[in-house]
Amino acid sequence: MLKIILIISLIYTALILTLTLNIDKLGGPYIFLLLVVNFAFSLFLIRAFYKKYIAGFKPKNNEITYVNSEDLNIKLRKISTRPFLFGFENKFISEDDFYFDDENFYAVNKEFKKAIFKLTDIVEISKTSLQINNRRLWQVKINQQGTCKEIVFKFAHNYTIWNKNFYLFYEKVKLINPTAIKSKWSLWTM
Repeated sequence: MLKIILIISLIYTALILTLTLNIDKLGGPYIFLLLVVNFAFSLFLIRAFYKKYIAGFKPKNNEITYVNSEDLNIKLRKISTRPFLFGFENKFISEDDFYFDDENFYAVNKEFKKAIFKLTDIVEISKTSLQINNRRLWQVKINQQGTCKEIVFKFAHNYTIWNKNFYLFYEKVKLINPTAIKSKWSLWTM
Protein backbone atom coordinates (compact mmCIF):
# COMPACT_ATOMS: atom_id res chain seq x y z
CA MET A 1 0.00 0.00 0.00
CA LEU A 2 2.79 2.39 0.92
CA LYS A 3 4.59 1.64 -2.35
CA ILE A 4 1.46 2.47 -4.36
CA ILE A 5 0.98 5.77 -2.50
CA LEU A 6 4.63 6.65 -3.06
CA ILE A 7 4.45 5.84 -6.80
CA ILE A 8 1.22 7.83 -7.26
CA SER A 9 2.74 10.76 -5.32
CA LEU A 10 5.77 10.76 -7.62
CA ILE A 11 3.52 10.71 -10.69
CA TYR A 12 1.46 13.54 -9.19
CA THR A 13 4.61 15.59 -8.53
CA ALA A 14 5.85 14.99 -12.10
CA LEU A 15 2.47 16.07 -13.54
CA ILE A 16 2.33 19.26 -11.46
CA LEU A 17 5.94 20.08 -12.34
CA THR A 18 5.28 19.50 -16.06
CA LEU A 19 2.13 21.65 -15.98
CA THR A 20 3.92 24.43 -14.13
CA LEU A 21 6.91 24.44 -16.48
CA ASN A 22 4.58 24.63 -19.49
CA ILE A 23 2.25 27.30 -18.12
CA ASP A 24 3.06 29.76 -20.91
CA LYS A 25 2.21 27.18 -23.61
CA LEU A 26 -1.01 26.00 -21.93
CA GLY A 27 -2.47 29.41 -21.15
CA GLY A 28 -6.12 29.20 -20.06
CA PRO A 29 -6.47 25.40 -19.61
CA TYR A 30 -3.64 25.43 -17.05
CA ILE A 31 -5.96 26.14 -14.10
CA PHE A 32 -8.48 23.54 -15.27
CA LEU A 33 -5.77 20.85 -15.69
CA LEU A 34 -4.31 21.72 -12.31
CA LEU A 35 -7.72 21.32 -10.65
CA VAL A 36 -8.34 17.97 -12.36
CA VAL A 37 -4.95 16.56 -11.31
CA ASN A 38 -5.38 17.79 -7.72
CA PHE A 39 -8.92 16.42 -7.50
CA ALA A 40 -7.84 13.00 -8.81
CA PHE A 41 -4.92 12.85 -6.38
CA SER A 42 -7.15 13.87 -3.46
CA LEU A 43 -9.68 11.15 -4.31
CA PHE A 44 -6.90 8.57 -4.46
CA LEU A 45 -5.58 9.57 -1.02
CA ILE A 46 -9.05 9.52 0.55
CA ARG A 47 -9.75 6.10 -0.96
CA ALA A 48 -6.38 4.72 0.22
CA PHE A 49 -6.95 6.02 3.77
CA TYR A 50 -10.50 4.63 3.88
CA LYS A 51 -9.39 1.25 2.57
CA LYS A 52 -6.48 0.99 5.01
CA TYR A 53 -8.01 2.29 8.23
CA ILE A 54 -11.80 2.27 8.05
CA ALA A 55 -13.14 -0.37 5.64
CA GLY A 56 -13.21 -3.73 7.33
CA PHE A 57 -12.02 -2.36 10.66
CA LYS A 58 -15.05 -3.53 12.58
CA PRO A 59 -15.06 -7.33 12.72
CA LYS A 60 -18.10 -9.31 11.67
CA ASN A 61 -18.45 -12.33 13.94
CA ASN A 62 -21.41 -14.32 12.65
CA GLU A 63 -20.31 -17.62 14.19
CA ILE A 64 -20.83 -16.62 17.81
CA THR A 65 -23.47 -18.50 19.76
CA TYR A 66 -25.06 -16.60 22.61
CA VAL A 67 -26.87 -18.20 25.52
CA ASN A 68 -29.65 -16.66 27.58
CA SER A 69 -28.57 -15.04 30.77
CA GLU A 70 -31.14 -13.46 33.04
CA ASP A 71 -28.55 -12.04 35.39
CA LEU A 72 -24.89 -11.42 34.97
CA ASN A 73 -22.73 -12.99 37.61
CA ILE A 74 -21.66 -10.44 40.20
CA LYS A 75 -18.05 -11.68 40.03
CA LEU A 76 -17.73 -10.60 36.41
CA ARG A 77 -15.47 -7.62 35.77
CA LYS A 78 -16.30 -5.28 32.92
CA ILE A 79 -13.36 -4.28 30.71
CA SER A 80 -15.02 -2.25 27.93
CA THR A 81 -16.81 1.05 27.51
CA ARG A 82 -18.75 2.74 24.72
CA PRO A 83 -17.04 5.98 23.70
CA PHE A 84 -19.15 8.66 22.05
CA LEU A 85 -18.36 9.87 18.52
CA PHE A 86 -21.79 10.91 17.22
CA GLY A 87 -22.62 7.34 16.13
CA PHE A 88 -19.43 6.79 14.15
CA GLU A 89 -17.98 4.68 16.97
CA ASN A 90 -20.28 1.86 15.83
CA LYS A 91 -18.20 1.55 12.67
CA PHE A 92 -15.05 0.81 14.68
CA ILE A 93 -15.96 -1.19 17.79
CA SER A 94 -17.90 -4.36 18.43
CA GLU A 95 -21.47 -4.01 19.64
CA ASP A 96 -20.99 -6.24 22.70
CA ASP A 97 -19.88 -5.37 26.22
CA PHE A 98 -16.96 -7.42 27.50
CA TYR A 99 -16.38 -9.02 30.88
CA PHE A 100 -14.04 -11.57 32.40
CA ASP A 101 -13.63 -13.71 35.48
CA ASP A 102 -10.94 -16.14 36.64
CA GLU A 103 -11.54 -18.61 33.81
CA ASN A 104 -13.64 -17.05 31.05
CA PHE A 105 -14.04 -14.09 28.74
CA TYR A 106 -17.63 -12.96 28.12
CA ALA A 107 -19.22 -11.02 25.28
CA VAL A 108 -22.66 -9.72 26.26
CA ASN A 109 -24.91 -8.42 23.48
CA LYS A 110 -27.74 -5.86 23.67
CA GLU A 111 -30.32 -8.52 24.56
CA PHE A 112 -28.17 -9.51 27.59
CA LYS A 113 -27.28 -12.84 26.04
CA LYS A 114 -23.71 -13.86 26.61
CA ALA A 115 -21.08 -15.77 24.68
CA ILE A 116 -18.51 -17.51 26.84
CA PHE A 117 -14.89 -18.14 25.82
CA LYS A 118 -12.06 -19.65 27.84
CA LEU A 119 -9.19 -17.30 28.65
CA THR A 120 -6.85 -20.01 27.35
CA ASP A 121 -8.46 -19.65 23.88
CA ILE A 122 -7.33 -16.02 23.57
CA VAL A 123 -4.52 -15.90 21.01
CA GLU A 124 -3.97 -12.14 20.79
CA ILE A 125 -4.49 -8.94 22.73
CA SER A 126 -3.23 -5.88 20.91
CA LYS A 127 -3.73 -2.16 20.46
CA THR A 128 -5.18 -0.83 17.25
CA SER A 129 -4.17 2.39 15.55
CA LEU A 130 -7.38 4.24 16.45
CA GLN A 131 -8.36 6.30 19.47
CA ILE A 132 -11.81 7.62 20.36
CA ASN A 133 -12.07 10.23 23.13
CA ASN A 134 -8.49 9.53 24.25
CA ARG A 135 -9.21 5.82 24.63
CA ARG A 136 -7.13 3.48 22.54
CA LEU A 137 -9.12 0.77 20.81
CA TRP A 138 -7.94 -2.75 21.63
CA GLN A 139 -8.65 -6.04 19.94
CA VAL A 140 -8.96 -9.54 21.34
CA LYS A 141 -8.63 -12.53 19.02
CA ILE A 142 -10.04 -15.87 20.11
CA ASN A 143 -9.77 -19.29 18.50
CA GLN A 144 -13.08 -21.10 18.83
CA GLN A 145 -12.78 -24.56 20.30
CA GLY A 146 -13.43 -27.30 17.78
CA THR A 147 -13.09 -25.01 14.76
CA CYS A 148 -10.27 -23.20 13.01
CA LYS A 149 -12.23 -19.94 12.95
CA GLU A 150 -10.91 -16.88 14.69
CA ILE A 151 -13.21 -14.41 16.42
CA VAL A 152 -12.11 -10.77 16.73
CA PHE A 153 -13.56 -8.27 19.16
CA LYS A 154 -12.60 -4.58 19.11
CA PHE A 155 -13.44 -2.30 22.00
CA ALA A 156 -12.38 0.73 24.02
CA HIS A 157 -10.97 -0.16 27.44
CA ASN A 158 -12.51 1.22 30.62
CA TYR A 159 -9.27 1.72 32.55
CA THR A 160 -9.44 4.66 34.98
CA ILE A 161 -7.90 5.64 38.30
CA TRP A 162 -10.68 3.78 40.12
CA ASN A 163 -11.29 0.94 37.67
CA LYS A 164 -8.32 -1.34 36.97
CA ASN A 165 -10.32 -4.22 35.44
CA PHE A 166 -8.81 -3.96 31.97
CA TYR A 167 -5.29 -4.06 33.41
CA LEU A 168 -6.24 -7.10 35.54
CA PHE A 169 -7.58 -8.81 32.41
CA TYR A 170 -4.38 -7.96 30.54
CA GLU A 171 -2.21 -9.39 33.34
CA LYS A 172 -4.35 -12.53 33.70
CA VAL A 173 -4.07 -13.34 29.98
CA LYS A 174 -0.35 -12.53 30.14
CA LEU A 175 0.01 -15.05 32.96
CA ILE A 176 -1.98 -17.75 31.14
CA ASN A 177 -0.56 -17.22 27.64
CA PRO A 178 2.37 -14.75 27.39
CA THR A 179 2.58 -15.15 23.59
CA ALA A 180 -0.95 -13.73 23.23
CA ILE A 181 0.20 -10.28 24.32
CA LYS A 182 1.17 -8.37 21.20
CA SER A 183 1.13 -4.82 22.63
CA LYS A 184 2.95 -3.71 25.72
CA TRP A 185 0.86 -2.09 28.45
CA SER A 186 1.82 1.42 29.46
CA LEU A 187 -0.09 4.21 31.15
CA TRP A 188 1.25 6.63 28.53
CA THR A 189 0.15 4.61 25.48
CA MET A 190 -2.95 2.84 26.71
